[in-house]
Amino acid sequence: MQNYSTVLDQTTWGIHLNFEGHFASPPNPPLWFTQLQQQDWQQRGIVLWDADLHIVTHLYAGYAIELLEHLQDNSVWKTKGLVVGSPAFQLSSSSVNTPSTKIGGDLILKNQIELSTDQTQALFEFLSTQESFLKRISVYDKEDAKQALNKVYRLIADYGRKVRERKGDRELIENSKPKIIPTSIPCGRYFTVYQAAQVCQATSKQVRAWIRNGKLEALNLPGLGIIIEAGKLNEFLDRRNSEDRLLPQ
Repeated sequence: MQNYSTVLDQTTWGIHLNFEGHFASPPNPPLWFTQLQQQDWQQRGIVLWDADLHIVTHLYAGYAIELLEHLQDNSVWKTKGLVVGSPAFQLSSSSVNTPSTKIGGDLILKNQIELSTDQTQALFEFLSTQESFLKRISVYDKEDAKQALNKVYRLIADYGRKVRERKGDRELIENSKPKIIPTSIPCGRYFTVYQAAQVCQATSKQVRAWIRNGKLEALNLPGLGIIIEAGKLNEFLDRRNSEDRLLPQ
């Protein structure tokens, strides 16, 4: 269990490294944190916050390493500072009409914080000091993503195999009581709950809550798990973006 922080002044701003994610016990967060911001505070990787703006930014370890390399190669920040944010994929407004295999959109920075030159220097020094830990965390993140992707492939393959095996027993199935209707999966691309959480910049628990509340449509394969069709995730994110734009600034 390892966590490191540079809390310059908790009433203004600070930087935090979470190594073990939700299994660790990071320092107490500022009192103004919302529930979602507290979840960001516990996520594995780098967390920055600004008390005046009430903004919390989470950076995955791989992105934090890329940011460190950028700061090492480019000295403009020494005179102009730096804008940091959580990388996210924003679907284009026309994505609903695009094929599910071609999701349109752009990479954006959410929860942006504008750092002064002194703050950027502090971030640079913190990332440099924790670079070895960030590289280890990045390996874990990639392995988690790989395992999640392999899991959904296995689920779909296993389901397909079971459907093929049941074809030989069709007559037995048709004569059984009560009748059991097999579940079919439409063609398309699918996300696991874990992957959908990364796209939405949320937690798996929050994604499951959206599904339970009927806000996000998903397939719950008996004995296999939950998968979300890419088109349905597009529609959900479009609705969220529209709702965010309607919120008072």
